Amino acid sequence: MISIRRALVMEARLNSGRFGLTIALCVLSVVVAVVITDGLMTVLPFWAALAWYRYGRADTIERAELRASLGLSRADRVRGRVALIGVETMVLLLTSALWLLIAPALDLRTTVRPGATFTLSGPPGLSEILLVLVGTGQAAFVLLLTAIVVGGDCTTHRPARSMAVLSIIVYLGAGLLSAMLVGLPLSMLELSGSPAVPSLVMGAGVIVVGAVLLLVLRRRVRAWSDVLDSGAATRMRAAA
Repeated sequence: MISIRRALVMEARLNSGRFGLTIALCVLSVVVAVVITDGLMTVLPFWAALAWYRYGRADTIERAELRASLGLSRADRVRGRVALIGVETMVLLLTSALWLLIAPALDLRTTVRPGATFTLSGPPGLSEILLVLVGTGQAAFVLLLTAIVVGGDCTTHRPARSMAVLSIIVYLGAGLLSAMLVGLPLSMLELSGSPAVPSLVMGAGVIVVGAVLLLVLRRRVRAWSDVLDSGAATRMRAAA
């Protein structure tokens, strides 16, 4: 088994076109936001939710043979894929977050708000930086839930096109759950005129829950690797 860094580099090379498309989408979103409107920013989290499906569709027989020729095991592919999707997700989230922080400094109007669906608002007195941090944490929470639910089906075998629809449905459902757990309490704080301290506590709670979801995802990644290894062992025994 190779190091996670090498697995990431190899997977990035094999999927340079897909990753490059994501970078282009981020750049285009910023340019359009500066020149016209930042509405395109709302596409970024949906694009992140589709990452597992997008990369899974590239798992053809030819790709499997190429990985084998490069000395990449199935476990290496899973680890590299998860790391690459993680990097891509961070790029997408940071693009949205930085725009929301930079736009006021450039005296540009923003039409989106930080959060899983860019609808999160905070109580009076909460600074824009803290609001963006809470919103970005909420978005990460939703995308982690999406990864845990659809990641296995998109990693252990080539996903059908229906998985793209399922990914969006899961993302929206996780966003609704996140809105109930985070957005609703913040809205109540805004109506009651409470100080911003409870929002900071809630933001810390989002970070803690996100860390727990990361641990769950790590365990799921190991399970996906075991599924692929057991399948390969079964095929070898059948061939023998």
